[in-house]
Amino acid sequence: MILILAIAYPVAVALLFYFAFLRPVQQERKRQRWELSNLQVGDEVLTQAGFIAVVKEIRIPEERGPTEVVLDLGGLDVRAYASAIAQRLPRAEQVTKEQTAVEQGQR
Repeated sequence: MILILAIAYPVAVALLFYFAFLRPVQQERKRQRWELSNLQVGDEVLTQAGFIAVVKEIRIPEERGPTEVVLDLGGLDVRAYASAIAQRLPRAEQVTKEQTAVEQGQR
């Protein structure tokens, strides 16, 4: 019985560590990769530095290397790696449709 408990406790701690720390990080990385793969010109994005910008151009390298994007920061074009994009912001039409659906549901 003691041997079973001696094995069960470290396994339980390892599982707790995995589900509390590692799994959420993996899911966030997967979500970010998915958003970057679906990025289109004209999308409004939030950068890791906190800037809100519009994607003006996407440059995929011919050889292996990081994807670059050209971001429009209100008249200023900035070149950055696609990994610097934290998230894609919802378009105005999507927000309006969601707000309309919520408002109709409340009435």
